Amino acid sequence: MRRLLALLVASLMLFATAACGDDSSSSKDEVDSGDNIKGLTVSGKFGEEPEVKVKPAVKVDKPQTEVVSAGEGNPVVANQKAMFNIYLAKGADGKKLFSSTDQGTPTQVEMDEKQFFKTIIDSLVDKPQGSRVAIAATVKDVWGSAGAPQLQLKPTDTVLFVIDILSVEPKEVIDAPTGETVTPPATAPVVKETNGKVTGFDFSKAPKKAPTKLQVIPLVQGDGPVAKAGRLVTFNYYGAVWGSKKAFDSSFSRGAPVPFGVGVSGLIPAWDKVIPGLKQGSRVIIVAPPGEAYGAQARPGIPANSTLTFVVDVLGVDS
Repeated sequence: MRRLLALLVASLMLFATAACGDDSSSSKDEVDSGDNIKGLTVSGKFGEEPEVKVKPAVKVDKPQTEVVSAGEGNPVVANQKAMFNIYLAKGADGKKLFSSTDQGTPTQVEMDEKQFFKTIIDSLVDKPQGSRVAIAATVKDVWGSAGAPQLQLKPTDTVLFVIDILSVEPKEVIDAPTGETVTPPATAPVVKETNGKVTGFDFSKAPKKAPTKLQVIPLVQGDGPVAKAGRLVTFNYYGAVWGSKKAFDSSFSRGAPVPFGVGVSGLIPAWDKVIPGLKQGSRVIIVAPPGEAYGAQARPGIPANSTLTFVVDVLGVDS
């Protein structure tokens, strides 16, 4: 079953790519509830797998969108990242085809037709965080004229999506850490900067032997809103193996911060534990031993059983 679901996730994203051809806060009163999808009943708590019932069979010839319940957060914005739970079912009988809650990790994707389904993007843009949205569409509308043979569905069959918008890309993103500067321990790695960009670590005064426990070393105590588990956070980061002069990854070198969901098992354990609770404007060093990073699994630029060292700037939070 787990392998089947993993294959379905891959096929959903693959066919999304193949088929591709106002940013103010919203309130419930301002959200367009859309269509009433005849025959569809959706119940259950937001954020949990929905209960979907179909009677009679749902059959559409063009996409329909129904806001089952409206949230009050910032809206989904075109070409920006959103994080959501996605549930897919047959329109004929409501049978479940896929659910991201079975995977334990929400879907995170930019609302860009090159990366995801246009039908879903059109339905979600402008809907506020906290909303549950139902979509009914033909297989052709979603996957194109090739249909979805991996789901054993014909192009004219109707599919149902129920999507919980868990988080959207932070609306307010600052340029650099801001807040109270904190003096780190004398033995901490020293962050090297050039023109405001982190370029490396100086480990000359740090222990030669890598720490064996997760460490968090504050450098700037931010004074903005708090990052929450289950939400998107925008940050800059620089990562190196303990003692290395070379980064294995750095958003600073790419020239732009990045948004990621935290506390949803999409990042290494150290980040999921440390980032929630930090305030916007914070800068921290995170020292992640193998058990809090990639363990015995080697990655590009990261040998197996490595202790990793990061500097992370929290620049935006979806609170």
